[in-house]
This record gives sequence, structure tokens and C-alpha cells, in this order.
Amino acid sequence: MTLSEYTQLKQQLVFYVGGSERHSQLLSTLKEHFRDDINSPRRYEKIVSIGQLLRVLEIRDVLSENNVGPLKEIARRIPNSNDLLQKINEYELNRVPTEFVNLYASENIHSTPHRPAESFVTSNPNTAMSEAKKQRIIDTVIDNIGTYWRDLARSLDIKEKIIDELNESNKPLHLRAKTIMDMYQKIADSQNWFFELCDALETCRRRDLVKKLKKIATMNI
Repeated sequence: MTLSEYTQLKQQLVFYVGGSERHSQLLSTLKEHFRDDINSPRRYEKIVSIGQLLRVLEIRDVLSENNVGPLKEIARRIPNSNDLLQKINEYELNRVPTEFVNLYASENIHSTPHRPAESFVTSNPNTAMSEAKKQRIIDTVIDNIGTYWRDLARSLDIKEKIIDELNESNKPLHLRAKTIMDMYQKIADSQNWFFELCDALETCRRRDLVKKLKKIATMNI
């Protein structure tokens, strides 16, 4: 199953922001820009990744498949993101009702020559991911998560009872992590699993591991 164009745009934004050396500064700037839309000091403080910010904007009905204006606002603030901004513009022209395009229209958008829309399937490494690549990603998490396995489990919405049982067991850390990842694969959304896994790792403050997974995602495996 291939990902929807909207989902792929969100994932590519996560790649761009997550891979930036200015990640923390960018996230702080974006949170401040959307502060009124977030509309909750508590939720504002809990946002520690771009993926979480996008989800909050969706919950607030600020971002949706029919209104990708916020994606453009974010892309404009990312260095060297003209290709991504072009894809968002093309998505708007082809898919989004005119009233939503006009809502976020801006005279300051840098004009780029029109070119045929690139295939989202070929431009996003997550699309139609091979089983070998998926397994490499899962194994990398299992081998590297270490003592953070509990935090990851909670971020992936694994039941606390299961976490407690694993915590009290004599299993080595990598086997506890394997149990968590096996359970996650059973409940994960087939289109968003990689996006959600990276977001969960960001929440666990394991950006180092997120970078490893994103590197694997771009490999020809």
C-alpha cells in the first residue's frame, strides 16, 4: 500500500526539520508561530518534535488534507527546501479546494519555474518500503534503544501492564525491546508506522537513533 500524497508531504517535512542542525531552534520558532492555533500552554510545552506539532495542528483543524497551508508556512522556514515547497504548491493546485489555497496565499513566496509534478512514490523513501528495509529499521531500534525501551513503549501506546511485566522479567534489554517492537508492528498503521516510530523516538530524546533510521530509509535495500 502506498502512502497518500498528504501523508508523504508530512513525512518529508519531518525529514527536513529532523535532519537540520538547527532542529531545536526551528521547532521553537514553529511552535511560537502556531502558538494561537495550539491554544493550550500545557500542550505547547509537551510538543518536542515536528511530528507532534503537525498532529496538534490536525487536532485543532488547522491542518488537513484540504488545507496544507501550515505545511507551506513550515517549509518556508526550512533552509534548502525549495523542492518540498514546490511539491506542496503542486499538491494544492491539484487537490486542495481554492478557498484553502487563498487562505494561505502570500506574495512573499519565492517563485519557481513550473515543472511536471514528481512522483511522490519515487521521491519519498518511506513509500512501498521493502520488507528488508523495514526489518533493518526494526532491528536497529531493538539493538540500540537500550534502557530507553520503557519510554519508547509508552510513546508507542503500549499498555502499561505489559511494560510492567517486561520490567519485572529477567529478559535482557534487547529482548524486551524486541517484544515492544513486535507488539508495535501489530498495532501500527500501515501507512504511518515509520512516521510514528520516529516521532516516538524524538519524544524519548533519541534523535541520534532517528537519524540512523532516516539514513536507512534512504538506502537502496
